[in-house]
Amino acid sequence: MSILPGARLFHEGQFEGRRVRVPVFLGRRPPEPVDKELRAFYDKLLAAINAPIFRDGEWKLFGCRGWPGHPSFQNLVVSSWVKDNDRRLIVVNLSDRVVQGRVQVPWEEVRGVTWRLTDVFSDSSCDGDGDEVAASGLYMELGPGSYRFFQYLRADSDDDESNTSAG
Repeated sequence: MSILPGARLFHEGQFEGRRVRVPVFLGRRPPEPVDKELRAFYDKLLAAINAPIFRDGEWKLFGCRGWPGHPSFQNLVVSSWVKDNDRRLIVVNLSDRVVQGRVQVPWEEVRGVTWRLTDVFSDSSCDGDGDEVAASGLYMELGPGSYRFFQYLRADSDDDESNTSAG
């Protein structure tokens, strides 16, 4: 939800994984251990969504397609942010099963250019041919409840502003 346009709302203790919800007028809380893995996730998420693209860019929700007799792609939610040559592609599996689909990237300007797709959370990246992605879509296979958060940049880009939050 924090990648959608509008205000980003987090509750007190969310980043630490607190489970006890204390009324705001109560000035104390029971001790709870910090979930270090969850804290690391939120540190990366907050760094990623602090990029100018999430304030000044254009958000779009779009679809994907699958294969006959294999409707699992319908459980994928795909959105993107675009600002200049910087693009973010977020794909989420809303189901409790493995899903597969081809994300139809709606950017005509990807044609004829090599693009670098970097996973913001794992820092892994690969280069792809824009013509191929525009023609057949970007293949996605996601486990139950999982997601991908990609930064999509021209492979020859030297735009330092775009690269500030790649991971």
